[in-house]
Amino acid sequence: FGTMDEWPLVERDHASVIQNFQDRDVGRILDLLDELDLTDSTVVFFASDNGASNEGGSVANGYHSYKFFNSSGPLSGCKRSLYEGGIRSPSIVSWPGHIPSGVVSDFAWYFPDFLPTALDLANATSLVPASTDGISIVPTLLGETQERTDDCMYWEFCTNNRWGYAARIGQWKAVTLSSEAPLELYDLTNDVGETNDLASMRPDLLAPLAACLEAQHADSEAFPKGDGNC
Repeated sequence: FGTMDEWPLVERDHASVIQNFQDRDVGRILDLLDELDLTDSTVVFFASDNGASNEGGSVANGYHSYKFFNSSGPLSGCKRSLYEGGIRSPSIVSWPGHIPSGVVSDFAWYFPDFLPTALDLANATSLVPASTDGISIVPTLLGETQERTDDCMYWEFCTNNRWGYAARIGQWKAVTLSSEAPLELYDLTNDVGETNDLASMRPDLLAPLAACLEAQHADSEAFPKGDGNC
């Protein structure tokens, strides 16, 4: 990326926000847990609600681009996209004495999993609503082998008058960014950049994903399905 002095002002500002408000302030929280002797009894989750941001800046100073720091890496898209660049991000979880240090897992989890996970950690699984879509990922956190037991992972998003949704079962993902466009099918194990649409070649794999997409969406006045509703 060159030296910081060579970066556009908007990108220097972006980097400073990460350094000052994330790296520094997360460190302050962790230091306080140590000071209060709460570190060993606290589970810390560090995660993002979306992929790389492509927002921020001004006419005078230019606009931030997620491509400047290659923030999405090999993934396609960025924040507000249902491609992996918009919904896939790393997480860090710390619980000294329980979660092995330095272990890396490729187990896929997402926000609906947090409630059942938090209640599992609190030994309160009886409080998990029966209608909850997510699963507890405590086995994964403790270093155990785990498989997803839900029907599919599900996302939907509407932006700039285009409504889309996505579902994942194992390595297979179906996605469309518009209610007027057909579903695309990707093998995330071999094509994490979502460059090779297999929908026409593997209708047998697309069918259960399409069924899960329809089952997961609950239409309502507040969240209607279809382009033009946002």
